Amino acid sequence: MLEKVPVARILGFLLLATAALICFITYQGFRTSAGTLDAGAHIRLALFGIVVALFTQTMTLFYFVGTGSRIKKVVRDFALDGGFVRRTVRFKARLFPWLTFTPLVTMAAFILGGGAHTRTVPAWVHGGLALLCLGMNLVTAAIAIGCIGENVGLIDEIDAALEE
Repeated sequence: MLEKVPVARILGFLLLATAALICFITYQGFRTSAGTLDAGAHIRLALFGIVVALFTQTMTLFYFVGTGSRIKKVVRDFALDGGFVRRTVRFKARLFPWLTFTPLVTMAAFILGGGAHTRTVPAWVHGGLALLCLGMNLVTAAIAIGCIGENVGLIDEIDAALEE
């Protein structure tokens, strides 16, 4: 009834790719501050990286909103155990704060990077935010991939309950 959503695999890949991209951008930033890399290269990759990161995190959020809504509807329509819905609420409660604040920190690091480049913001502020952004993106990716796995397993359980 619910069918597996192929988006889950794509999101898992995008989350890993985003974390790797943020790692590389952070590394580039420290090379830029050391004078071994042109600032333009770091800025161009950071612009690409923030688009990828925000897209990935937003799509992950919408994936869970969409599948959660569908699970609630199927549970209600077929009078299934309410534990299915409670499980979705539990792993969304674990993930959604990360999917809310990680993009905000990522945007702040990007925006203040412009300030650091023009010397209106101390470079250490941008560097510190970049490290926080990196850490949060790594944690978000790990939690999101785990929750995607739980969600796919939950959908399989619901499908099996409907076959009976």
